[in-house]
Amino acid sequence: MSNYSVDSFQDNSAHGEDAFLIRELGSTDSLDVVLDGVTQCEGGYASNFTVSVLQDASIESLSDLIDAIEQANSILFQNGRGRNLLTTVSAALKMGDELHVINVGDSPMYLIRDGEITELTTISKSNIFPGRVNGAMGINGSLTYEYKSVTIRPHDRLVLTTDGLMNNIFPKELLGIVESSGSPQEAVSAIQELVSEKRSLHKGREDSYGTFREDDQTAIVRYFD
Repeated sequence: MSNYSVDSFQDNSAHGEDAFLIRELGSTDSLDVVLDGVTQCEGGYASNFTVSVLQDASIESLSDLIDAIEQANSILFQNGRGRNLLTTVSAALKMGDELHVINVGDSPMYLIRDGEITELTTISKSNIFPGRVNGAMGINGSLTYEYKSVTIRPHDRLVLTTDGLMNNIFPKELLGIVESSGSPQEAVSAIQELVSEKRSLHKGREDSYGTFREDDQTAIVRYFD
């Protein structure tokens, strides 16, 4: 199955700490990554450094991706000593018809299929500090990550985001936009319009912050056909 089309948007005006990467690894293979640097922990440098490592790495397998992420984590930990240079990472590696998902932290990823939206990432929250993410790159020398895989079908849609977007819109709103959009470009435009509308109304998610939360926002939308 070919990769076909992909689009993205980013609004880094709040903190300047989000980063993302889109790599086409061949006619059937691709790598999509979103990262959200931790505020007041040199997160902007951490997220962009990790992107540079993943951009330059030779990635021909899942193990290559894991090695590259672990390499970046090791350098961040050595230089930040577990207190600085922290970032989330959510990566989707498509090899043929198989999608490999790796995530550290709270940047959500969704699969949209047959009118349903499924979160592919596992978001672990801290038991000590409710509402805070439990885990980020750079915290420990040995990286702990979540992994799952899924077989891609024709007409599946993949959306990677940072929490700055999903703290303001519901997954069902994202589902409605993607389902009604004929291309990733159309979907991205509609997402941006919804965010602008909610910002103007000071309206976020009622189950989260209620009012609109100003934060960096990033999304990658990929269609498989």
